[in-house]
Amino acid sequence: MPYLLNTFLGAIDFSNLGWLIAILFILGIALFIIELVMPGIGVAGILGMIALIVGTVLASQVVSPEVLILIIMVILILIAAMLYWMYKSATKDGRISKLLFLNTKTSEEEGYSSAPSKIELLGMEGEAVTPLRPIGTGEFQGRKYDVVSDGEFIPKGAPIKVKEVEGFRIVVEKLED
Repeated sequence: MPYLLNTFLGAIDFSNLGWLIAILFILGIALFIIELVMPGIGVAGILGMIALIVGTVLASQVVSPEVLILIIMVILILIAAMLYWMYKSATKDGRISKLLFLNTKTSEEEGYSSAPSKIELLGMEGEAVTPLRPIGTGEFQGRKYDVVSDGEFIPKGAPIKVKEVEGFRIVVEKLED
């Protein structure tokens, strides 16, 4: 395989391709920067990597080994700098983190709620429709609710009282007969 690649590359006149090599390097770096600024599925980054690899292979046919090593080192330093910039940008308060993460919150004070509040049940008395072990169903004023006891077993039909309401969670306690 290397013989075929050398034969193929040996048949090309690289003396007139200096402009193509420069364009491939510039295009590769530009596509990497586009991928960093507008992260997507990686098409720009992959095309940038291909452009840099092809540019390096073409340059290896034209320049001396010392210059080729220098070109590869510059490319690796640029890639490392871009990765560092991306890391700094993606961490807290960076440009990418502001684009990717939702930092706003909705609160009950602003009128937002994920479920209707059942705070009106607080202190209400009812009956355990099912045994509470500690989770079960309680009935208050003819309506059934999922309730939880404080860890104690409450038998079916026992009188209960709502002790605490936290969002969806309704905590009840057994009333003494």
